[in-house]
Amino acid sequence: METLLRRLIALWVRAAVRPEDAPARLAHGERPVCYVLAQRSAIDRAVLDNTCARLKLPRPGSRILPGLPRDCRAIFALRRTRGLWRTRVDRRTPELLARLVDAVRSSPALDVDLVPVDVYWGRAPQKEASWFRLLFAENWGIASRVRRLLTVLVNGRAVLVELGEPLSLRALLEGHPEPRAQERRIARLLRSQMHRQRVARIGPDLSHRRTIVTQVLRTRAVRAAVLQEMRERKVTRRQALELARTYAEEIAANYSHPFVRFMETILTRVWNRLYDGVLFGHVETLGEVAEGNEIVYVPCHRSHMDYLLLSYAIYRQGYAIPHIAAGINLNLPVVGRYLRKGGAFFLRRSFRGNTLYTVVFMKYLAAIMARGHSIEYFVEGGRSRTGRLLSPKTGMLSMTVRSYLRDPVRPVVFVPVYFGYERIVEAPAYVSELSGQPKRKESVLGLLRSLRVLRERFGCVHVNLGEPIALDDLLARHTPDWRARGLAEDARVPWVAAVVEELAARIMRNINSAATVTPVNLLAVTLLATPRQAMPEADLRRQLEFYRELLRELPTIRAPW
Repeated sequence: METLLRRLIALWVRAAVRPEDAPARLAHGERPVCYVLAQRSAIDRAVLDNTCARLKLPRPGSRILPGLPRDCRAIFALRRTRGLWRTRVDRRTPELLARLVDAVRSSPALDVDLVPVDVYWGRAPQKEASWFRLLFAENWGIASRVRRLLTVLVNGRAVLVELGEPLSLRALLEGHPEPRAQERRIARLLRSQMHRQRVARIGPDLSHRRTIVTQVLRTRAVRAAVLQEMRERKVTRRQALELARTYAEEIAANYSHPFVRFMETILTRVWNRLYDGVLFGHVETLGEVAEGNEIVYVPCHRSHMDYLLLSYAIYRQGYAIPHIAAGINLNLPVVGRYLRKGGAFFLRRSFRGNTLYTVVFMKYLAAIMARGHSIEYFVEGGRSRTGRLLSPKTGMLSMTVRSYLRDPVRPVVFVPVYFGYERIVEAPAYVSELSGQPKRKESVLGLLRSLRVLRERFGCVHVNLGEPIALDDLLARHTPDWRARGLAEDARVPWVAAVVEELAARIMRNINSAATVTPVNLLAVTLLATPRQAMPEADLRRQLEFYRELLRELPTIRAPW
């Protein structure tokens, strides 16, 4: 069966080897070679076997040592899947590794080279141009057999075999006399090295469902909140943990790079249909703050288009799109699922009275910040119906600051963002609400009805980045020794509240400073200042020209002329 699979793979798959000097290094080695795969895969093994045969390298199908059983070949996997649907992961120490450790320990002259091997199907997500191929490109998920077959068919001509630096098994055994502890330590070391190789090739694991949810539930604060939930609600530990997991999955995003690439194509057509242009101002700000910092985008909120426009503009500039804090009211059937794939995570309007939910949300926020994902949330809380900035809501700002104080991994920089529309898609609804009508609840039917706006034009949109605000500088001004003080999980420190208040005020000022004055703005401010919102054309022209001259004299105000 293995021979048949290897021959079938050889007919279609073309594999390149990295690094280029790896074959020469292995071919001239004096010690027996044992290949190590991250996870068991018959297809990956067949690709490796064909590659070794082509390059005249030691074959993974050959016997590793004469004294071992005949079925002990020169390859093993660190992770295996179990069950009918391959849903369970078995990370126990591989049997072959245990036998190799025993053999090397019993024979002082014996040594074995362990060679970590990764097989990548398709280009890295950030380098793949075809969104169809990207659907089957290499990622961090455990692929089903059907998906694996499709991956071979679609990306069989773009396979990369990475041969890591050989590791001496005898050198790895030094310092640990107990054999079983040595085996576990070597397995962990191999997993760590292969994880670093994989991150370098395809980027970090962005799956929240598979990684971050588990990470959040394992934190000490969440476990303490689960115990409190058990005592207060009189439920079992399993029930409390299931509730915490439900909260985490309700909150968490499910970022998908193929979906983002696909939506870029769709949104390009939508913007060309709706707007006369999407102008991204002060792009150089991103280049100044992106390297080494955790970016928190804090835009004003005028329209539901804000989410899409900022992510689109950032992505088009070649930067990672932010994870967006969205109200739970947008978690609609079908729609919510795709918003999560675009990086949205959901939060309830109020956390009051639900300690477990509060802790889970704060730990999720801390987790994505620690992993380096940029974040976006609206400090006004909701959309402004009049165009003026609303008073800032400091809840998310406070959680961001407190999360950073508890675990200051990367410096946090807040980037204010101004949205300037000549016409707003929701204008009729805003007029209705300002006239006293109740706000309509978001629904899938309402979304379908709103598609008729695609027949209209809404002028230009300005997306301007304001002056960044470094959180470290703000903390140092309020409390110079803030790093030494730290912050406990449930601490209520007065100086933190003062930092949050000043931060909120500076964000709003910087948003206003990034405003663009459009012709529609000038026309509106001129007509609204007249008693009947009407004036002769000649007077209107003179007044508009006066405002233009005034704006030219004020360098802090931006105008598109």
